[in-house]
Formats: sequence, structure tokens, C-alpha cells
Amino acid sequence: PAEELCQEEKILYKLISGLHSSISIHIASDYLLDEATNLWGHNLDLMYNRVLRYPNRVQNLYFTFLFVLRAVTKAADYLEQAEYDTGNPTEDLKTHSLMRQLLYNPKLQAACPLPFDEAKLWKGQRGPELKQKIQAQFKNISALMDCVGCEKCRLWGKLQVLGLGTALKILFSVNGEDHSHQTLELQRNEVIALINLLNRLSESIKFVHEMGAAAEKLNEGTVTSTRLNSLVQQAWASIIKT
Repeated sequence: PAEELCQEEKILYKLISGLHSSISIHIASDYLLDEATNLWGHNLDLMYNRVLRYPNRVQNLYFTFLFVLRAVTKAADYLEQAEYDTGNPTEDLKTHSLMRQLLYNPKLQAACPLPFDEAKLWKGQRGPELKQKIQAQFKNISALMDCVGCEKCRLWGKLQVLGLGTALKILFSVNGEDHSHQTLELQRNEVIALINLLNRLSESIKFVHEMGAAAEKLNEGTVTSTRLNSLVQQAWASIIKT
């Protein structure tokens, strides 16, 4: 039962749920509507039935986005200096410029205005045990992805799971707000997965705002823009409480 889970395990559940919601929204936003004519488009029924009709799934989507965003902002110094060389000087300069715009975007920084000391979650006698448990669970999830028949789905799934694992790795490694002297080591594929995941979560939230009202209207639901804003506030409040 959820009430018997410790705070760290509840957070892991929310993150996996949020990732699942994001994947479902992406599927619904670009769905094969008619195989005979190869017609692709929005499947509003699917979006509603898999995500929007369950407020906790929408809330967990926002929670996961804010969690990953927090990891990116905490690793800003490292990510700004990370290796992005591809052998194409023009593209490399563009990549560095885009990364700086992302890391120091005032709107994104304003999304995490309050202190969120994630390190407190992993303290105490069970801290090391919980870290190992969560890391093992992510390895199991990634291994399960190998059983997915669709090669494209398997690739996207493993990439996003790696991104979420990288966000946790950052928050495991960086304690508090003053992390200028703390060391953080990320592999190139971890950085790629992290930024890719942030992009996918951002797109999911954009899709919810653009298509959510139409999906709710089609299914005579009750989620309005006001309700969506409320879910954002609840997601942020749940992070602060931790």
C-alpha cells in the first residue's frame, strides 16, 4: 500500500508514473488513425482515457518535469562545461549557445524558486540502502525495456529511463544549494538522455495545455485550464513537502 511506502519510494513511484504519462501523451499526440491511408493525428480519446481522466497522473507528470528541471538547474555549472563536440564547429557552437540559453533561462529558473534540498531524502540509517534499491530498480526497468518488440519504442524508452536515472544521480550527488565545490561526473550519454527527457516532458505538458481542453470536452470531462494550474501547484507543493 502507498501509505506504507517511505518518502523516497513514493517519489520513485511518482517519477515512474509521470514518465508513463508523458509517454502516453506522446503516443496520443501522434497516433496512426487510419492504417489504410497512413493518416496520423491526435487521438484525444486515448489521451483522456490514459492520462487526463486521472488527476494524479497529470500531477505526477508535472512532478516529474519539475524534478528533472531541478536536476538540470543544480547541474548547470557542470552542464555548461560538458563535452558537446561532434566534429562540426558550427554545430558545436550552436549547441553550446542553446545549452547556455536553457540553463540560464529566467523562466526556467523561476520554475524552481524555492529551496529543495533533495539530499535530505537520502540521509539517515536507510539512506545508502535506499539509494542502492532505487538504482537497482532503474536497472531492472531498463532491462525490461529490452523485452519491448518495437525497436523505436525500446530505444525511446531506454533513453528516457536513463534520463530519469541521471536526474536522480545528480540529486544524489549534489547536496544543498551551495554545490560549487562538489564533484559531479556524468557520461556523455547521460547528459544526452537528461536533456532529451526534459524536452520530452516539456512537450508532453505543452500537448496537455494545447489539446487537454478538447479531449476533456470530447469526453465531457471537468479538467479546465484552472484545474490544470491547480495540478501544477499541487505538484510543486508535493516537491516542497519532501
